[in-house]
Order: sequence, then structure tokens, then C-alpha cells
Amino acid sequence: MRLTLLGLSIFYMMHAAHAAHAAQAETTLLEIISLQAQQENSDHVVGKEKIQTANTLGDALKHLSGVQSSAFGPHAGTPVIRSLSGHRVGVMENGLSIQGLNTMSGDIAIPFDSLFSQNITVNKWSDAVRHGGQAIGGSVNIDTGLIPKEIADKSHDMEVVLRKGFNQFDAKGMRIELNNQKNWATTLQFSQQEIDAYDIPGASKAAVCETQVFGERGGVNTGLASQCQKDTRVEKIFNTRYQPYLNNYVLEHIQQNPSNFSDYYDSQESAKYTDKPVSTWYVNGRYVDYVNTPNPDYIAGESKEAIQKINQDVTPNYYKKLANSASTQDHYAIGTTYFMEQGYIGFSADHKSNQYGVPGFSLENKSFQSSYTELLPVSVHTKQNRFALDALWEQPANFVESIQVKAAKLNNSSGEYIAAKNANQYQFNTQQAELIIQQQPLKLLDNYTLTGEIGTIYLNRDVTGTGDLKYLPNVKSETSAYFIQQKLDFNRFYLDAGYRAEQVQHKIQDQSFKLARNAQNTILENRDFDLNSFSVGVGTRLTDYLELKAKYSAAERAPEINELYSSQPHYSVLAQEEGNQNLKVEKLKAKELTAIFSNSASRLQTTVYEMNFDNYLYLRNTGMSMRNRLPLKYWTQTDTTITGFEVDAAHTFSLQKYGDLSVSAFADLVKNKTQLNTDSNNEGQYFSNMPTNRYGASLTWDWLDWSVNATSTYYDQPKYLGKDIFDEVALPSYQLLDMSIKKKVALKNASFDFFLHGSNLLNEEARPQNSPLKYIAPLPGRGFQIGINIHL
Repeated sequence: MRLTLLGLSIFYMMHAAHAAHAAQAETTLLEIISLQAQQENSDHVVGKEKIQTANTLGDALKHLSGVQSSAFGPHAGTPVIRSLSGHRVGVMENGLSIQGLNTMSGDIAIPFDSLFSQNITVNKWSDAVRHGGQAIGGSVNIDTGLIPKEIADKSHDMEVVLRKGFNQFDAKGMRIELNNQKNWATTLQFSQQEIDAYDIPGASKAAVCETQVFGERGGVNTGLASQCQKDTRVEKIFNTRYQPYLNNYVLEHIQQNPSNFSDYYDSQESAKYTDKPVSTWYVNGRYVDYVNTPNPDYIAGESKEAIQKINQDVTPNYYKKLANSASTQDHYAIGTTYFMEQGYIGFSADHKSNQYGVPGFSLENKSFQSSYTELLPVSVHTKQNRFALDALWEQPANFVESIQVKAAKLNNSSGEYIAAKNANQYQFNTQQAELIIQQQPLKLLDNYTLTGEIGTIYLNRDVTGTGDLKYLPNVKSETSAYFIQQKLDFNRFYLDAGYRAEQVQHKIQDQSFKLARNAQNTILENRDFDLNSFSVGVGTRLTDYLELKAKYSAAERAPEINELYSSQPHYSVLAQEEGNQNLKVEKLKAKELTAIFSNSASRLQTTVYEMNFDNYLYLRNTGMSMRNRLPLKYWTQTDTTITGFEVDAAHTFSLQKYGDLSVSAFADLVKNKTQLNTDSNNEGQYFSNMPTNRYGASLTWDWLDWSVNATSTYYDQPKYLGKDIFDEVALPSYQLLDMSIKKKVALKNASFDFFLHGSNLLNEEARPQNSPLKYIAPLPGRGFQIGINIHL
């Protein structure tokens, strides 16, 4: 690490000395460089209008090729980029991480305000150089606009949002922007969203929970039955057609006192039948003959035992309603900025809270062959307080374009409840800061320009937990990193490269955490990891219409605390999760090729990629079931290769006086193929719960103050299925159709945006194959939201 830092420092000082003697770039050159950077950047920016119709962060991004939502119920949807999520996809707010328990427990939602977020930037390529191993598979950055970055033309602006939902959220909110037209600007923000329950097209449980839980060759697919929350078994019972007569004495004895059946005959059904037409019994001191009644069901030659298939719902199968799907969200925030001659300094504080149900029910204290009437719904309560600093100093020296300092303190409390009982509660207290120095563009010869930045980052995180169902110890983690990124422009050709050195330390705070009897760990120990990540890219504009890009990345990710130290039942991952503190660093080598054809009205982009992981971390099923029927799973490692492609096309037709018509389409495919030894029959060639192929199209018509958009996405039936002891069961394909209509009305000092948004207009039963709850919780059915945005 020290040698790496020394090398970075020498490189930067040499470059700075050279830049100090170079002439300052002209304004026009800076504008050209800025435009080229935007064109060559692989980031995808999602605008405010698209965000406002989403309920979760994953929903806001699922229309992008290569990006889907985890869909852990309707209120916990995180981004899944090219089959990667959780610890492999970094989620930031205004450039700094907001990740917490959501990366370790899929039912924990990322705090997210869809009403007033300004835009979301998605990088589908490994972003480990800039944001570390937690972004090894890409990154998502939410721009809240809470800290003003410039003085607006007006001294005040207010936006009021009112929405009524029909199978959608009811929402209300207000955003106020104030400034003194000189050097102060302040933003105030408030929003609330709520829904009582979601309607669904049919049953809450998938049809395969009835048709495929029994194997074709006999037996039970216990993995599917568990995910369907079913009591499924095959039993051998006495065949009532086996004996020719009913045993009248036994039947009369039971009729006199029903308890005699268990007390005298051990509840054996065979005692009620006999092969004798007359039976002799010793009754009241003498022998009595009982003439037996012929068995009306008797069939000669029948076997003594019959097979009985039992497939009983442990938790209810609801119809037309998704039970336990209520949600309430609250957000309060303030941000203020002081502007100076060469920059600004801004502060913000915001509070988000969320309470929602998780579809399905805990199987806690429910045993087979007992009453299933007691319902124990699972719910999640989260609270997050975030305080942030953002300061920028422009041109502090003749070779430095800017120096930016960002810092944040985040306190996140997330608790899982089983009915009214708090199963576990975790506090994530995180402090982080970064310093970024951006160099002035350095002009080399006539057509060469060098731009770039260097930065240092520090993050400190304390995780503490309470509750009877606590599955993580108390751990303190520290991350420190240094990175450099440079880009060399040669007019129609560019070359960029980046390097990051990162150190991650996990420190156990006490030994009070109780490990399970089956734990891989014995005494928990501290772990530290040194990581190095590198990326390089080239691009060229062969013609004015055709651009080619190629990228290569070698990145590393340290195992996280749940992968190292978890133990005990973890209901949100539907397993008893056992960590392994001897896990190795996860390593990625990735390649990507992109071709872009574009002109003033059209754009066609095709991307193919391959990601090779060494020591890829995953939960391995042992085939053993623990208490409450949870499978025992261990964190382990293997190699895997992810391949895929994405195609995006768009064209805008000018309709002259009738406005513009924009047409776009996309298709994507991803395969996550493992290098597992499948001879054990416990694991398959592909991982389970992977995204499926998709094909989407969108039409947008803009005319005067009207805007109409229709978007359709087809989710194909999965072809690359995994195996988790039992083969993964494929769910049917489905199509989602959404539509929005907006009308803007402008008055002298105000404007009104009226809109109607409809989702899943075809009312399809949609079950994403990558959702952990796919067999018990479909996506919501047809829904509408009508509302108004008022600008004053």
C-alpha cells in the first residue's frame, strides 16, 4: 500500500510540474472536451419524470437494458446490473455510499425519495476504480439536488406534488428553493407516500406450487415446497379397499367413546377392517360373535398400503389481494449552500423512515401436521438520518481545475419484525469522506489533451445488532483508498486508464455473539484485505456516425461481514446462513465491446461483455434442513463467467406542427455460468434467481404542452436455470405495459403539470425469475396514479 501511494504521489507531482508551465486551455477547448466526455461516458442518466412513477430504486431503473429490480416484494427492489446486485453494485446518494443492511438482507429497502430525486446515474461497467470493491459490478448514484450548486434565476421556487393512487401509492410533498440572488441558497423538502395493500391479478402463490411440487418419478421437490410455503409430503397409508369387511366391534367401540381409537387401537385405520365375516371378542366375561358388514369399497387384489399426497398451505394463498403489502414512507430534508468567488460550501440534513410488510409469512413456530391458522406476518421498519458536506474550490492553482471535498455521516436503523415481535434490529453508523483533485486539461502538442483526477477516500462503519434472531455480530469496518483516473484525447481517438489501491478491515467488537451449532467459524477473528483495481479503455470515432469502444477491467472485492461472520437463521434469505471468515478476495477480469451508430435523429448501440470471476462468493445449500424448515447454507466460493449482450435503438420523427414522435427499443441477455462441480447433484451449471431475457419498446409523443408515453417490456421464460439441491422451476413469460399522459398549463406566476400514469395495464401475473419471493408474491396488478405538480 505504501509503495502504491508513493508511486501515485510521484506521478501526480511530475504531471503537476509539467502542467504549471503549460498555457491555460482556451474556453472553447474546455467546452469541446466537456462535450466529448459526455459522449464517451458509458453512464446512463434517468430523468426526474421517469423516477417519479417508481416505487423503489429498482423500479426506477428496470427500463434500462441490462438492469432489473430484485423485486423482494413490492417495497424492496434494488438494482440488479447484469445479474449482479447486493455487495457488487454500489448505491450512492450525491456521490457517497448509502448502503447498509440492504446489501445483506434482501427485504431491506434502500431509502429513496422518488418524488423529488432529480436524476439517477447508472454505470453498468465495473466501477471499482472510482467507488471500490462494493461497485465491482457497477454503480448507481442518486442526485437529490438537496445541496444547491448554483444561484437560480428566481429568488424562490416552490413545487407541490399531490397524487391519488388506485392500486398505487397516495403521495404528497413539497420542495421549496430559496436564494438571496447573491451568495446563499437553501432547499427545503418534505414528502409522504402510503398504500394499504396491493391488488394482484390472481392467486398470490404461483400455479407451479400446485403442479410441480411432486416429482415426476415420485418424491417431493422440497426446495420448491419451502419457497411456496407448503406442507408437502408423500405418505403411505392403510388402503381402505384392501380388506373385505368392516370390523363392527371396533367401530361400535369407537362410537361409544372416540378416545378409544387412540387408547386401544393406536389410531391405526387398519383396525376398522378385517378379512373375517365373523369376529369373536371377549366382552363382559364371555365371548361374543360379531357379524361384520361387507366393505363397500373392497376390491380384490388391492395392496395393503396406498400412497397419499399431501400439499397443504402452511401460509395462506390469497386471491386478488397481496396480503401484508402495506407501506408508509416519510422524508424531511434541508440543504443550504454558501457561494464564494471560487466555489461553494454546502450542508444538508435529511431524515427518511419507512414501514412496510413483506409478502408471505414467517414459518417461526409453525410445524408440519399442525394447525396453520396462526399468521405471523413479516414487516420491516427503517429509519435513516444523513448529514452531508459538499465543498468545491475552483482553480486554486494554475494546474488544478478544482478541489472537491465530500463528507457524510449516516445513521441507519433497520429492524425485521415477526408479527409484533422485533426479531432483529441493526444500527449502521457510517462516516465517510473523500477528497478529489481534478487537474486542468493539459494540452499536449496540437491535438492531444490530458484530463483526469486523483482522490482519496475514507469510510468508517459500526454495525451493532440486537434481538433474539440476530444473525450478525457487532463489527467495525474501515475502508481507505486512493485512486487516479486519466484520459488522453487524440481528436477522434481517446485512451483512458484508472487505478485504485484499497484497504478494508473488519474488527470484531466482542465475542458475545452466539454461533450456531453448525457454524463453520469457531472463534470470530478480525480480517483485513488489500485490494487493487485497474481499468483501461479505448474509443474511436471512425466516422461522424460510427463510434467503437473497448474496455478492460481487473478489479477486486473484499468479503463483507455477513459472508465472513453470519450465523443462525436468517429468514429474509430463507436459510440458516453461515459465514466463513477464511474466505478469499473476489477477483474480476472483465471485457466489454460497444459499437454506436448515431446521427441527429437516430442512435443504435450494441454492447457485448464477458466477466470472469475468481473466488465468486455464493451461498451453498448443504441439503440439510434446520429448525423451522430452513435449509442450512454456507458461504463459499467458486469461479463463474458472466456473458451477455445489450442492444438499444432510438429514433425521433419530426411531425412538424404535430410535434415529435420518439421510438426506442432494447433487448438484453445475461448468463451467469458457474465452474461448479455438478457431479454432487446439489448445484447446477447456472446460479438460481438470475434475470431472464427481455425485449422492450417505448413510444413518446411530445406536442405543445402534451406528452404521451407508452412502454412495453416482455420478460421471456427463463432458459438458463439453476439448481439448489432441486432444479429451479421456470415461471411463465409475461409482458408489462405502462402508459403516462401529461399536460402542462402555464399561468403568469405558476404552472401546473397534470398527469395520469398506468402500470401493468394488461393486468398480467408477473413473477420475475430473479425475485426470491417469486413463488408467493407476484408484482402488483393493474394500477393508476393521477396527480398534479404545482410550480409557484
